[in-house]
Amino acid sequence: MGELVGILSVLGALGGALGIGLAWADRRLRPDTESVADAVNALLPQTQCAQCGYPGCRPYAEAVAAGAPIDLCPPGGQETIRSLGKLLGRASIPTSVGTVGPSAVAGAGRAEAVPATALVARIDESRCIGCYRCIQACPVDAIVGAPQLMHTVLADQCTGCELCLEPCPVDCIELISRPAPTVERPLRIIARPRNRDPQSAELPCIRCGKCEDACPELLMPQELLWYASGDAWDEAHVRGLDDCIECGLCNQVCPSNIDLLRHFSRGRMALKAQEEKRVLAQAAKARFDKHLARVEARAAEREQRRRQRLGESADRPWLR
Repeated sequence: MGELVGILSVLGALGGALGIGLAWADRRLRPDTESVADAVNALLPQTQCAQCGYPGCRPYAEAVAAGAPIDLCPPGGQETIRSLGKLLGRASIPTSVGTVGPSAVAGAGRAEAVPATALVARIDESRCIGCYRCIQACPVDAIVGAPQLMHTVLADQCTGCELCLEPCPVDCIELISRPAPTVERPLRIIARPRNRDPQSAELPCIRCGKCEDACPELLMPQELLWYASGDAWDEAHVRGLDDCIECGLCNQVCPSNIDLLRHFSRGRMALKAQEEKRVLAQAAKARFDKHLARVEARAAEREQRRRQRLGESADRPWLR
């Protein structure tokens, strides 16, 4: 029994000494977070856009040095994440880049956040009054213009940080999806029509099916012609009008001398015009909804200030 008590006493003494040593080491040998923050800050893009949830790159660098995630900087992208991970010996989930903004860090984020790098600001130049406030608010100098003159956004430089929205007094700035590079499909006519005579009249379709056999896209030009004749472009689109490569082979085999290619080209242009009108209408509605939201927010803020002033009027009767 005496030996057991002796062993426990020795173990307790060793444990106490070890605890005292660890406390001393923690107090005297703390990591130099200031140097780590300087190194992290040197790797950040210095846009000061606050999309990470911190007021600037330096505060975010200090937070990373203290243990914050390294994947909260949308402008830096994957290259910054790799550099920070290599510097700190930490890994991160690449898919989180651009999905965390100030509202998400504060706990009030949207249910499905749109990647910040996929958004870009756009100024309605017809309503811009040249107040210069958005240029002063932009942290990356992505807005160009001069006082009392029209401003515009350099889409390649814009990071979608939203800092230019609030200062605009006429609500002419909105965030839109960054346009993807598209290549217009040109009119491709492989060969000139052989059977069709432009000087001769077009005869009614005899439904011979030769155009269907000649179509390399396995479409039904006869059916598309029927919709095109009635300007039923939505139905023609469902039947594959947009898949037409405008090769002109159907013109070459048509015994009725029908200019099928002209009808199909006209239909594709009509479909494109319809889509452009639909996109413009949606953008106008979204812009109007955002304008109403801002107006309501400003009215609520004014009402709150008014109520606050009324609450303070107890000692100042002349404010009642």
